[in-house]
Amino acid sequence: MYKWDIFERYQNSFSIIIMDIDDFKEVNDTYGHDCGDYILKQIAALLKKNIRKQDVVARWGGEEFLFLLPDTEIEGAFNLAKKLNRVINERVYKYKNNKIEISITMGISEYNKKIPFYECVIKADKAMYKGKKG
Repeated sequence: MYKWDIFERYQNSFSIIIMDIDDFKEVNDTYGHDCGDYILKQIAALLKKNIRKQDVVARWGGEEFLFLLPDTEIEGAFNLAKKLNRVINERVYKYKNNKIEISITMGISEYNKKIPFYECVIKADKAMYKGKKG
């Protein structure tokens, strides 16, 4: 049984964050895929370091990450998103004498007992893309 199945079964609250590294293709095109891999590893380490032990973060796609935040309402997820945004944006990423600036965009949703897990993911994904347009 996956964690989200447990959340749905026992009606626990949780929030979801989907995070995307902005302009990641440009990093790969400018500095190469080895640099892109380096950036992904650096960001993954920062994410793991800045979440709670019970939280789950996983690579969701090329440069996207998905967070499952148990027993977390939308306000707590928003506070974590602000913290992660600050931590990632303030860091200087150095690769082969190049300083690379990284920014991220996130979308958040809260599990609603009226909708299934996958719809929460879709809602967070749409919020992320809305943030990219804004």
